[in-house]
Amino acid sequence: MRYYISIHDVSPENINTIENIVNVLRFKYNITKLSLLIIPGLNWNTEQIKKMKNWQVQGIQIVAHGWTHVAQKKKSFLHIIHSFIISKDCAEHLSKKRADIVHLINKSFNWFIKNNFESPTLYVPPAWALGKINRNDIFLLPFDMVECTTGMFYKGKYRFLPLIGFEAKTLIRSKLLKFFNVINFIFGKLVGIVRITVHPNDFNLLLSDDVKMYLNNANNTIFLNELMNEKK
Repeated sequence: MRYYISIHDVSPENINTIENIVNVLRFKYNITKLSLLIIPGLNWNTEQIKKMKNWQVQGIQIVAHGWTHVAQKKKSFLHIIHSFIISKDCAEHLSKKRADIVHLINKSFNWFIKNNFESPTLYVPPAWALGKINRNDIFLLPFDMVECTTGMFYKGKYRFLPLIGFEAKTLIRSKLLKFFNVINFIFGKLVGIVRITVHPNDFNLLLSDDVKMYLNNANNTIFLNELMNEKK
């Protein structure tokens, strides 16, 4: 089985923590292919941008992750439910109009171009919540790939990809995540790939032992663009 490994929510405030996680994943767990999900619309300084560009040069994939990673205050009823169960105030796309979501994604892409990164090919909406955009909108975006909760779109075509995560601060959430992680790992064996997502504080939260357990097995890593380019 192959593993797609990503570190989420990279921001100016946590970049030193992210650097530590990058080093742990690369040198302790021997993960050779790793993606960083950058929140572009924050107060990045020149040195921080330089550090991320250096990571890109070293072969770490840079991924666009929303704009500010903060949902708007005025939420729809479904967004309120989503926030309570899953996303808190992170689902930036939800409650926005379709045109506003498309504008946000394009703005995210342009930030990387403006700051002289290699063009990002993957976009991940905060909390994997796409909102009101449809498949035709996704096809017209500047990104080749867009992730969602259950998988990803590649040039408008959908593919199921099981997902494992560890961000749990309460006992109930940790139990739910542990259960769904087991289920998705089984699905991963069936389809041949699983996504493993690491958030900045995961090594200090309730599922820290699970993070280490799954990473110990991740000896065959892949980037999503490699998977999508394979001939079926």
